[in-house]
Amino acid sequence: MVARPIQRQIVLPVSKAFDIAWKSLRMRMGRSLLVTSGIVLALAFLSLIRNNQAMVDGMRLWIHNAASIEGQGSEFDAYRSQQIELRETLANDANVLAKSDRRTARPARWDPAPVLGSDWGSLQKELGALPVAIDSWNPATADPPAALAKLQHWIAARRKLLQIQQALAGPQSLQAMMHTHGIPTDPVEIANDNNQARWLSGLALLVAFVGILNSMLMSVTERYREIGTMKCLGALDSFIIKLFVIESLLQGMVGTVLGVGIGCGLSLTSMTLTYHGYAWKHVLWDRIIMNLVGCVVVGIVLTVAGAVYPAWRGARMQPIEAMRADT
Repeated sequence: MVARPIQRQIVLPVSKAFDIAWKSLRMRMGRSLLVTSGIVLALAFLSLIRNNQAMVDGMRLWIHNAASIEGQGSEFDAYRSQQIELRETLANDANVLAKSDRRTARPARWDPAPVLGSDWGSLQKELGALPVAIDSWNPATADPPAALAKLQHWIAARRKLLQIQQALAGPQSLQAMMHTHGIPTDPVEIANDNNQARWLSGLALLVAFVGILNSMLMSVTERYREIGTMKCLGALDSFIIKLFVIESLLQGMVGTVLGVGIGCGLSLTSMTLTYHGYAWKHVLWDRIIMNLVGCVVVGIVLTVAGAVYPAWRGARMQPIEAMRADT
């Protein structure tokens, strides 16, 4: 008997594999969402850790710069110069207002809210002691007549001074807040904290890889009969592998982008709620962008890598063995 030659095998294009993979994902929406949610959670955890570390390092750098650049024409030196000038202005205005308050005839109490924007109580609470007697002072009888303008100037200067004092005390306030929340600022403690962050990042990568590998194994196992049917119809091993890798790539892209975005959003929100405006004093945007890009690349690579072994295992099965599998 003469052996028949092997007929030409048809290799389907990659576009056809993409089409089949997309339809398969839509048909198994529940399983697809389960796998994707695992990727989202893992990458959100990784992105959260990396971005939190970048935000903390930015705040530490701001504190360090505030302490190291003093006396070199820095922003803080400019604040100190303004502070001295404003104190002299406040003292001069207070003297003028004190003289304008020495009147024997007192009209009805004046309401400052329409002109100054707040009542006397609110102004005292905001600015401290005022240079005029709030129970009887009235600009209509003040001497000199420009006393109201002087009072307005004094209030504006006082507010500016308080802002400057707050800015000058900002690094110490932030450092105290970081100590309260257990964030180290000492160089030795910072090194230990960075090591812990690396361990957490590695743990997040391991959890992501194991979760993806387990999900893809389950996905291949429950589709043994489908694999057997495709092989009976002439699908090559390479096409089976290509099909599962494309499915994992699509899931990985969607899950990774969502996870990284959620992690970054949670990081920025939590740091803002914890440290308020100090979190944005010195943001390392280049590092955050690198973290985002790196997390996306790592997530997609892990997803594809986690699908290679299950896809190879399913493709290596004989058609009859796959058809008999009890799934």
